[in-house]
Amino acid sequence: MPNSTRPTPRVYWLTEEFSPPEMGGTGVMAAQLSRGIAERGIPTVVITRQTRPPAARAEQIERVFVRRISPSGRMKGAGWKALPVMLMFLVRLMALLIAERRRYDLVVASGMKIIPLAAVPICRWLRKGCIIRLESPFELVEPISAEALGTMGFAGRQLPRVLRWFQHRALRGADRVVAISQEMETLVLQSGVAPERVRRIANGINMKKFHPVSEPERRALRSQLGIPQDRTIVLFVGRLSRAKGVLMLIEAWPQMSGPHPELYLVIVGTGEGSWDDCEEQVRGLVSSQGLEDRVVFVGRSEHADQYMQAADVYLFASEYEGFGLSVAEALSSALPSVLSAVGAAPELVDHGRNGFLFPAKNPLAMIEAFEECLAQRARWNEIGLAAREAVRPYDLDRILQQYVELCRQAAPAAR
Repeated sequence: MPNSTRPTPRVYWLTEEFSPPEMGGTGVMAAQLSRGIAERGIPTVVITRQTRPPAARAEQIERVFVRRISPSGRMKGAGWKALPVMLMFLVRLMALLIAERRRYDLVVASGMKIIPLAAVPICRWLRKGCIIRLESPFELVEPISAEALGTMGFAGRQLPRVLRWFQHRALRGADRVVAISQEMETLVLQSGVAPERVRRIANGINMKKFHPVSEPERRALRSQLGIPQDRTIVLFVGRLSRAKGVLMLIEAWPQMSGPHPELYLVIVGTGEGSWDDCEEQVRGLVSSQGLEDRVVFVGRSEHADQYMQAADVYLFASEYEGFGLSVAEALSSALPSVLSAVGAAPELVDHGRNGFLFPAKNPLAMIEAFEECLAQRARWNEIGLAAREAVRPYDLDRILQQYVELCRQAAPAAR
């Protein structure tokens, strides 16, 4: 049936994080995708969890109506303390989906941790369509973090097996499952989801926002951002958390920058609100190692695109990623990038041609890859342009069109 004749579904987009105020990849993508499909004619309401400190309970953001339900508070890494918060959130979410069943035709659940445990059975009972969009392989591999399990004792160690069973049932009960990388598609298929229900749709990149600039524009941006003109700017953008590998990066920075006094590391991001926040430790390392003239902390910023346009090299040492949005944005900005081989990085980067890869959690390999990048300085422009071409299929407009088509396919009237 042609796309134009398919009925237009009304969508409830469910997510634990949403931007604003959350600035992590999950929240940013939930905002971009929900607003994008709404702009393309699919009525969309976002249901998310209340933040701490509380944000508006309800507000219109462009064409999307956003509602935030309690309770607030961190769940990841909180151990047994997360259980009542999680159960209360699920109960309120289920009650809302039942009470408002006449207002939506299709539910899109961002993330696999807990939301699909409520959304899938309710949608099947009410005969609504349901799409699960996976955010990270660890949602399936490690449904309860090792840090949380360490505080939960013997009884807690049995929970991952139980939670994994419920997750697999939810996956198999969804109408469609979206995998944002090859690694995640493999995990979904291994959990027993029928191949015809799996859709491989990467995260979308706003290539109009994340783009390279001319040398005069770069110099102007450096002046505006307070970045030295006469240094080689190495950029990190992300949460200051252990999982992002930032501690390993700072520990290795004296060895990496020692032979290259022109290097200047700019760190954009904060650890605030992260379950594995290591910002204080990272700042302490910079101070104790006397790196203040080689490292600067920007903090939280809504101008990551400008920092990427002002930088020379992107360096990212994450231990794992579902996709790696900031990595793709750096590639779209035509930055020569040195990346841990996690998430979509191995799919996007051909080592030595359009970037440089190293195994995660391996500081010696990171240093070696970084040195290789520095040795290729004469090719940085060529490497950066090839990197931008690699992410062109992930342009946000193309990705949004795939979601519009998927929503129409998964809506009950379309089946």
